[in-house]
Amino acid sequence: MIVFAHDGNCVFEGIWTAITAARGFNASLLSIPKDAGHWVRYTTGATAALSVGEKLTGGTSGKTCILVAQAVENGAAGSGDSGILFVKTVSGIFQAETLTGGTSTGTVAIAQDFIVLNPSVVHPKALLVTVETASIHTTVSGTTPTATAGTNHGVNMDAGQSRVVRGVNNIRNFKAINAVAANGAILKYELYF
Repeated sequence: MIVFAHDGNCVFEGIWTAITAARGFNASLLSIPKDAGHWVRYTTGATAALSVGEKLTGGTSGKTCILVAQAVENGAAGSGDSGILFVKTVSGIFQAETLTGGTSTGTVAIAQDFIVLNPSVVHPKALLVTVETASIHTTVSGTTPTATAGTNHGVNMDAGQSRVVRGVNNIRNFKAINAVAANGAILKYELYF
């Protein structure tokens, strides 16, 4: 039996796809914005990129909140992106619905209500990374991993493998890239605070 020994509690979970350029974690996931009281995963960003500070309104619930930060994990903001939203001033219960920005008119889809953030959690203590599809190269030293056909730098992880990274600096320095260009690699993670 393999047991993941960790420190802290899982706060964020996510997925990276199309890792064709070396990628690391968004700063908002590594140092939670002080004003943020809630967070939620989103998909299908469209129309325009959301703007920090704007009011978001639920298309079904009619509830509102203020966007504090956005951690785009896949794609480009406002163009089919997905990731995590950090908000404050939540007016009520949201549901699986589309949120629309009051200033940008950008939209994102959420699958659930916002999750309350514990104000005492600030930086992650541990990271669990798993590879779901294809292989990737990872680094934690601050160096940039490269594809096999390039300079072949980084620790190789094949589909089905996992890795635990401990310490906020190692997590800040964590980067990944697909081992073979456009191999369709999918990485999933959990950040423990």
